[in-house]
Amino acid sequence: MTERNYGLDVLRAVAILLVLASHAIFFIIQAIPESNIIKLISYFCGFWGVELFFVLSGFLIGTIIKKLVVANSRYWIFSFWIRRWFRTLPCYFLFLLLNVLWFYYLSGALPKGLYYYPIFSQNLAWAHPDFFPEAWSLSVEEYFYLVFPLIITILIRCKIKPENSYLYSGAFLLIFSTALRFYYAFVEPSLVWDADIRKVVVFRFDSLMSGIYLSWFIDHIHSANLKKNLFLLGLSALSVSMVAYFSLDHDRSYFLKTIEFSITAIGFALIIPCMLDFRLAKKNIVGVFFKKTALWSYSIYLSNFLLYTLTQKFIFSEYFSENKWDGVLLCIPVLIFSCYLVSATVYRAYELPVMNLREHIVTWISYRIKATDRCKV
Repeated sequence: MTERNYGLDVLRAVAILLVLASHAIFFIIQAIPESNIIKLISYFCGFWGVELFFVLSGFLIGTIIKKLVVANSRYWIFSFWIRRWFRTLPCYFLFLLLNVLWFYYLSGALPKGLYYYPIFSQNLAWAHPDFFPEAWSLSVEEYFYLVFPLIITILIRCKIKPENSYLYSGAFLLIFSTALRFYYAFVEPSLVWDADIRKVVVFRFDSLMSGIYLSWFIDHIHSANLKKNLFLLGLSALSVSMVAYFSLDHDRSYFLKTIEFSITAIGFALIIPCMLDFRLAKKNIVGVFFKKTALWSYSIYLSNFLLYTLTQKFIFSEYFSENKWDGVLLCIPVLIFSCYLVSATVYRAYELPVMNLREHIVTWISYRIKATDRCKV
């Protein structure tokens, strides 16, 4: 496993805390349901949190793929897929099962369209179902893991240089999803910003591509002044994103359905070079908090909405239907604590053993490939 970058861990922690805050604010919304601004803040936290995750994912995965492609490693694509899917799928299926059990407990039936979830097609080109709502972003990520390296491999087989194949693949997905989003937002003005645009796989690859292109050019960004200027430019882009989000009508604004996603992703991408140099004493309480939050972020993401619904049913609705503000003061800390407790437990008892198994499998496959090659010689 490669050494973790503290600045990126801070960004991961910020991303998951924004998502967690988005769902925690649901308790406040129930206390003051007439406040539209609180609802907007809740949805905004979720929007920015996931967008930041997309850009970070594009940057980190792009860095890995770039090294494999430039090195022209044989069978690199299979090694990459095995590593990625061992990292993402076991936890996903664990929480998918838990969500199915919870749904069955509430309704006495299985969710409709459950067969879509194992292949992440529940929101491929249409709105995501209500069941397991946070899974929408995982579908975007999983198809990115599948399609991006596959296009690179095809281009390399077509005798295009590996480094050019990387850039052309990123450009294809960037242009494809952006153009598709611009087109459908224009011809179907009735599309809902959140359900019909934001959470549909084919419209969202461009956010990941911002990270992909950053991963390619990051080696050329050495100057501290350049990093600072990019950081300020990124903050400016994010300021435009925030102002547009809170001032425009989400379901009527063409800007929000199109450019808003692009400018938000670019803004987050531009702050990453500066954050790579960010340092803080890792052994103090703040440093440990960010490191652990980043480490457990995947499990927190998968568990937090399920834990919110459990807290809502068994604590908030059961005991605080009259005194809602008392429920807010209790349930938000309960939600946060339970997310950290569950995620820390899942990471240590489940994620780590799976990742250790992954290393053994990758090593075994590499050995078999080398043995096969020696036999051919």
